[in-house]
Parts: sequence; C-alpha cells; structure tokens
Amino acid sequence: MNEQINTKDRLIRAGVKLFAKYGYAATSTRMIASEAGVNLSAIAFHYTNKEKLYQACLEYMQEKIKAYYSPSCREIEEALAEGEMSEEKAWHYLERLIDLQIEVAFGKKYQSTLALVYREESGPEGLRPLTREVFDQQERVMAQLLQAIVPLTDNQARVISRFINGSIIAFGEHKSLIAPYIGDAPEEKPGWLRSQIRSSCLAMVRGIKEERETI
Repeated sequence: MNEQINTKDRLIRAGVKLFAKYGYAATSTRMIASEAGVNLSAIAFHYTNKEKLYQACLEYMQEKIKAYYSPSCREIEEALAEGEMSEEKAWHYLERLIDLQIEVAFGKKYQSTLALVYREESGPEGLRPLTREVFDQQERVMAQLLQAIVPLTDNQARVISRFINGSIIAFGEHKSLIAPYIGDAPEEKPGWLRSQIRSSCLAMVRGIKEERETI
C-alpha cells in the first residue's frame, strides 16, 4: 500500500512539474513516467490516462493553495458574518490578503502552481474550471473587504479584486523580467519590492474611495 501511495505521489509531482513547464498538449505520459522514475503502465494503473492524471495534478494544486489562504479567509468571513467589520479592520485585512498574494507570486514553492494556472487554456476544456477556482475564495473575500471600504456593487468589487490579485500574480509569474535589477538582493522578494507592490495596490483602493466620495 505504501509503495502504491509513493508511486501516485511521484506521478503527481512529476505531472505538476512537466505540465507546468510544457503545458498539457506537449507533455506525454512517457515523459511523466520517466520524470517519476516509474513504469509507463503505472499511469494507466493509478490514473487511467493522461487527462485523469492532469485532473489529479490540478486538484493537488488546488488543495495546496486553499490550505494557504483558508485560515485568513475564514477569519475574515467570520468577522464579516458577525457584523464586526469596521473600515479600519477591512484595511488591515486587505493588506494581509495582499501580502499573502505577494508571497504566492514570488515564493518558489508556488511557481509550478502559477505556471499551471497560466497554462490552463492548453488543458482539457472540461477541467479549466478547476484552475479558475484556485484563487476564487481569496478574490471573493477581498471583494467583500473592498465593499466594507468603498461603496461598490458586487460586480465592481469582484473586478477590482481580480485586478489587484491578477496584477500581483502576473508580476510574480514574469519576475524574470526584473531579475537583472534585483539579482544581488539577499532575498527572493526584497522588502522594498514587497512594500512597493503593497503600497501601489492600497493606493489604488484609496483613489477609488476618494473618487466615490466626491460623487
């Protein structure tokens, strides 16, 4: 049993790595088996085919991200449900969610996850909703915080939340473009860079708030 679990785990990890690097269409089952160090028949035994293995990789990725966001999101949802969300608290929680997203965007442990999300269009159409759900809870909760700060409709809040989160994730996904300028930094995400991204996001929300208040 342990050997079977180990084989399944190796296939998942190999699948995540290769699907993220090459996309669904360009990744063969033979490549995955070779990367995992198992016989090709192991894929058929454990997952039936490539599509089922891809689905298992997406579900693994989804749970990994949910586990990261869930504690903060649950705390915020409880405060919202109990009617204890003051504007001051909302700003505090908004900053926390932005910091969480910066960590995902720049942390090495999430790079394969991000690559899979960005390559979702190359995967089977029926599985694309799985990747879209990866950041849904975090974006939904952020939208509710925005509404506690600024008078926004549900749709407006979701669009702004998507913009903030998408901008951070896209910046992290393409951080190789700024690598020459932070290459000598002693940390993966220098404090000044984290601070600048956070400040820019919060400044945008303040700008929207000021604009709404003058209407």
